[in-house]
Amino acid sequence: MDTLLENLNDSIPKMLSQHHNGTFMQGDESAKPFSLFLSKVPDEKRNIYIKMLLEDPLHFPAYIVLEELAYWFKDPDGIFIRDFQSDSFNSRLFELYLNAVFYELDFEMNREYNQPDFLLSKFGEVISVEAVSIAETEDPLERKEVNQEQMDELRTHVLKVMPFKFARSLLKKVRHRPEPEKVHYWELDHTKNKPFIIAMQDYSKRMSMAFSSEALHSYLYGVDIESGTSIEKHIDGNRVIKSNFFGSEQNNYVSAVLLTTQATIPKFNRMGILAGIEAKGFKILVNGVKTDQEANPFPFTADVSDPNYQEPWCTAVYMYHNPNAIHPVDYRLFPNMIHVFQKEDHFEELVPRDYIIQSTTMIFKTE
Repeated sequence: MDTLLENLNDSIPKMLSQHHNGTFMQGDESAKPFSLFLSKVPDEKRNIYIKMLLEDPLHFPAYIVLEELAYWFKDPDGIFIRDFQSDSFNSRLFELYLNAVFYELDFEMNREYNQPDFLLSKFGEVISVEAVSIAETEDPLERKEVNQEQMDELRTHVLKVMPFKFARSLLKKVRHRPEPEKVHYWELDHTKNKPFIIAMQDYSKRMSMAFSSEALHSYLYGVDIESGTSIEKHIDGNRVIKSNFFGSEQNNYVSAVLLTTQATIPKFNRMGILAGIEAKGFKILVNGVKTDQEANPFPFTADVSDPNYQEPWCTAVYMYHNPNAIHPVDYRLFPNMIHVFQKEDHFEELVPRDYIIQSTTMIFKTE
């Protein structure tokens, strides 16, 4: 296990002592200097995820992991906990996930600046990253099986709707000039002449995150991923947007777009179980697609509590490189993710060996 999980293991006994008879801290007790669950908003404004993490034994591993990750997390704007507990849960969960991923990839992280979200350094290279989540919505807590009709609707949502959602979020970040300097992210004193990455996570619809990479690929490069034909525009009813984000000169300062698909509570739950935290009364399985030692994909299913099962933070992550970037990203700084490059007449993908490309969590009650 990586250092993060080793440190997390050391704290488990203390954290477990706060769990009595199926109840958790409710946010009113004395807490650590940066406690995600120390109440910062009125009960009526708390999102459903906070209630779930505090009260549902199934998500106790995720609760512990989030508490521990937050303990090391720097909050430059001072509103992280309030957002996490109210209407920006997914956005803040995404930042915590990225923090874990970058830590795992051995980056030094500078969180002293308000903008952009991350300033990474490794091997003398400095890279800035701005995070954006797609559609801040609350998912129903009740999980039902997805039938074929719903899968077809999801497919339509990904192919028709998601290009518009990705476009709106990306263009907003490109045009944004944050206070007080009022210059673009890549024009700040601490980011100037360095690669700039926009990191994204799709929360727009249940399970859409597992399939939205195809829509992002098509929008970024203006190419249909299945047929290989060029796309000039995306159409959804009366809505039309121009395709090929990377083909526009105004976007040349975006070195790459990073897409994560696992910044979710189930992922944090799995990582907690791997660290030895029990979801009492539940059996957690993971299934999906991963690569073998030759980087060939195959379906897999595993018991997360199996001592032989291992899973890093950085799974099912894609980095789409801008072929016209003024400051390209060195892909070697970001191992253990899928890298996509556009060449003159084709695309190249670098896919790691023994790597989870896609996964979902299956939950079975045992008591």
